[in-house]
Amino acid sequence: MKNILKYISLLFLGAAAVSCDFEDMPFDKYDSDFVFSNDKKAEGYVLGVYLGLPFDKSDENGYNRVDGAMLASASDEAMITVPGSSIVFLTDGSLTPRKSNPDGCWENNYKFIRDANIGIVGLEKLPEANHDLKLQLQAELKFLKAFFYFELVKRYGGVPLIDRAYELSDDLNVPRSSFAACVDYIAGLCDESYTDLPAPNNVNFGRASKGAALALKARLLLYAASPLYNGKGYDGSDNEFICYGSYDKKRWESAAAAAAEVIRLGDYDIYKPNPVAETDRDEQVIASGSANYRKLFTVITGNKELILPRTSKVGNRVEIQNFPVGIPNGKGLTSPSQQMVDAYGTVTGQPIDDPESPYDRKNPYENRDPRFYASIFYNGQEWNGTTIETFRGGAHNNTNTSTRTGYYMSKFCGSEVVISGTPTNTNHCFPLFRYAELLLDYAEAVNEAYGPDVDPLGCGLTARDALKAVRSRVLRPSQSDVDAAEGDSDAMRAAIRRERRVELAFEDHRYYDVKRWKIADEVLSESIRGMQITKNGDTFSYQIVENVSSRQFSPKFYLYPIPNGDVVNNSAIRGNNPLW
Repeated sequence: MKNILKYISLLFLGAAAVSCDFEDMPFDKYDSDFVFSNDKKAEGYVLGVYLGLPFDKSDENGYNRVDGAMLASASDEAMITVPGSSIVFLTDGSLTPRKSNPDGCWENNYKFIRDANIGIVGLEKLPEANHDLKLQLQAELKFLKAFFYFELVKRYGGVPLIDRAYELSDDLNVPRSSFAACVDYIAGLCDESYTDLPAPNNVNFGRASKGAALALKARLLLYAASPLYNGKGYDGSDNEFICYGSYDKKRWESAAAAAAEVIRLGDYDIYKPNPVAETDRDEQVIASGSANYRKLFTVITGNKELILPRTSKVGNRVEIQNFPVGIPNGKGLTSPSQQMVDAYGTVTGQPIDDPESPYDRKNPYENRDPRFYASIFYNGQEWNGTTIETFRGGAHNNTNTSTRTGYYMSKFCGSEVVISGTPTNTNHCFPLFRYAELLLDYAEAVNEAYGPDVDPLGCGLTARDALKAVRSRVLRPSQSDVDAAEGDSDAMRAAIRRERRVELAFEDHRYYDVKRWKIADEVLSESIRGMQITKNGDTFSYQIVENVSSRQFSPKFYLYPIPNGDVVNNSAIRGNNPLW
């Protein structure tokens, strides 16, 4: 009971940070009967469990949540500008079972799973008059528990499933469940929570809704259908803790069906307040498309793309962490890679290696995909009255803390925010789930299960249509299609993967996408490339730097090692993940 009260205390303190309504609550004088005695206190408890979701401290660290780094810096999207972050455990081969995982997922998520289990039972004490609220709050906790378990499974494979709050007198040696059992359990929690969760509305914005439950299930089943799990394991075995052991196309069908359920809700849409017109000139396409994309992450009211966002109070911490070094107070912590820059196509929708595209190697930042301009600080860019200079010796590349690659990240930053003198602020929104991702999930699953040009589930979209819907935010309608012949699943697969890379850049997807596609041993072992820019009078020359930062990745890194202490202290776990 003392442990329960300790967790309740922590949760109420966390809830106080979420809602000032709890400021006068006597934190040192309550037990579970007190906590669940009325709807206000019970809701405060549930709000505290939301603190287990990622980015709960974005007011303090922006989105640099992994020991001062973005997860993008563990992938081929970027690298951390200044050494010293433990995120390098994921890039230099030094992670071991005895080293703490940089994102602390194992310990943190099991703590919040326990909190959710306590709350689901405790809510039964709510007065009968609050029956509907009780069901909703229990559904929110089930959703949160499903989310916490999914985050564990995508890192570790099968994990111990704990469905109640254990006491010290209980046998705490809980065995790992198989990967398949974990997927089924999480999907079941999503189904259970869906029943009693509300539809999205302004009242529950930022909290779980029916759409969030379905989106989590769709993401879960997409992962389960992917090559890392849907067949033999990364070590070539049929180890039940890391894979299914054999391939089954029906898993792709299940993932497609789950994504289709979100589409059928009709509650979400691609956010594009300034639609790109077919007759727009290139500069108009870039202006409208980049504004649409940038505002997606700073505009909350009327943004129907957001399924489950993490919002922070109005501020400028994201800008401080990411504005270029050389802008007063800018830290420039994330240096996007040349690989990431090259992934952005052109304003015509073509990749830069297409000889028919308008890409010009001598002017590499002209005529690019509008999302490039809303995501990357690049040399020569005009930003809020400042010309960005990342050439050698330029104003934003002249110290040992400056960009390592010739670029800084601008995604998520408010375009008019000032961080020095008289600072200004803006809203910030990190989407845990958004509709564009859901459409890309749907496109991938439908393409793998049925092909690119059929609508097998009757929701009005083929895989190609879903991809075009995402691209329509930033491109002319006639150029939102991709270069994949009708019926060519392989070409469509490549297009979908390329689109995910660009559309979801820096949103914590790429690192896990290349793992679930089972291509991480190639992608994450490639050195980070950059661009050396030299100013010659009024012109610039550009030279690719092939090895700004070397990377290491071996097959065992497809899954994290379970922390050594848990393996030693829990005999039921029976060893670590393969190759660890």
